Amino acid sequence: MAQKLIKLKGNTYYIDSAVNIGIISDGSGSAVIVDTGLDDDMGRRILKLAGEEGLVPSAIINTHSHADHCGGNSFISKRTSAPIYASAFEKALIENPILEPFYLFSAAPPKEMKNKFLMAKDSTVNHIIVEGEIQIQGINLKIVPLKGHSPGMVGVATDDDVLFVGDALFSLNILDKYGLAYFTDIKNTINTLEYLKSLKYDYFVPSHGDILEDPIPTIEANMARIDKIISLITNYCFDYRSREEITAYMTVYYDIKLNMGQYYLTSSTVSAFLSYMTDEGILKAEILGNNLRWIRV
Repeated sequence: MAQKLIKLKGNTYYIDSAVNIGIISDGSGSAVIVDTGLDDDMGRRILKLAGEEGLVPSAIINTHSHADHCGGNSFISKRTSAPIYASAFEKALIENPILEPFYLFSAAPPKEMKNKFLMAKDSTVNHIIVEGEIQIQGINLKIVPLKGHSPGMVGVATDDDVLFVGDALFSLNILDKYGLAYFTDIKNTINTLEYLKSLKYDYFVPSHGDILEDPIPTIEANMARIDKIISLITNYCFDYRSREEITAYMTVYYDIKLNMGQYYLTSSTVSAFLSYMTDEGILKAEILGNNLRWIRV
């Protein structure tokens, strides 16, 4: 995908890419970068595209710790000495990227999972950010909590009424393409989507997909997809099912192309739904035949 720098409003820009990158200028050449893409190549492109507009990164904010959002940190911070900002939870994973494949696999991961898609280059988070207004390198921003896709994910709002929402919601074309979007916490995801409905900004910028002026249809589509997945799992669990059986069923239903990493991402998402549905009394879990199985209530 060919990247280009697009001005949204005022001093707020984004790079149109597989992961939309935010760039917020102070108006005199310094800029805060929101997320850095997958790897050194994306970090290099960010510097090139920003430089063509006379912008130099003075800080990096990571919405969360997934490799496609912080993989360019190392390259940019080494080239510019830009400090890195993230929430406390995400800081731990950004600084220790082995934790992502580790928690997906539930143990030391095999070599096949130690790749740049699941394990970014490590980088040091210099500042922990929390909900509320903040000034970074002279630029006024607001940090918005958006837990769900990742436990400590945040959004970044600018004075130009632009909100970078990370992976709190997925554009319609992304939902259609991938079917089963990745979540770690369904209850927090639902709460975040409801919260996003209450926010008023001129532009909402998801990390994947189209820029939104009216986010409500997309928010409702994301919520409808969650409801559908809950219904699919509920109907499939008319008899006792293991997590592996449910994962296989969802893989077939959404035609997910599997490798080892994608298998564990899918299984992790299924686990998030099983946790939520068990807590909500939709399913119950029992040990049968030395295996944990779920059945609808």
